[in-house]
Amino acid sequence: MPRSPGRSLAALALLLLASSCSSAPEKVQSGPATPPLKQCGTEVVRRGDGYNGAARECIWQAYRSREPSEFTTTRYTIEGDPVTYRLEVTVTGVVVVVDSKDRYALKGVFRHSCRNLERISQEGTEDRFGFALSACSGGGAERFAVP
Repeated sequence: MPRSPGRSLAALALLLLASSCSSAPEKVQSGPATPPLKQCGTEVVRRGDGYNGAARECIWQAYRSREPSEFTTTRYTIEGDPVTYRLEVTVTGVVVVVDSKDRYALKGVFRHSCRNLERISQEGTEDRFGFALSACSGGGAERFAVP
């Protein structure tokens, strides 16, 4: 009995599909491995409590020496809404991701790449400091502060 052309094409397609599958994995070229970030710590500040001076000093020193590091602070507004700032020191500056859930301000997640970080005194305190960032791009502000 002669074979139908449709059956021959289906068999050929199946054969080609099977031969294209290989059990040996292909090598994928990847870029240079990024070093793990030094963890400087976190803080959660509510009504002035929870400030972590050691973690802030750690990220400040990391910035000064360009050591890849990260620090996260979450501050609550008077109304109780959280605003989280994640600072990541890189060899070229600082990346800050702001996650704002403030119902009376701009809500959302904003990523800033900044070249400059400065220590600034927190208003009304002598022993606490925040950060001023400048030469920023990508997040909608060229300058801003992390309290």
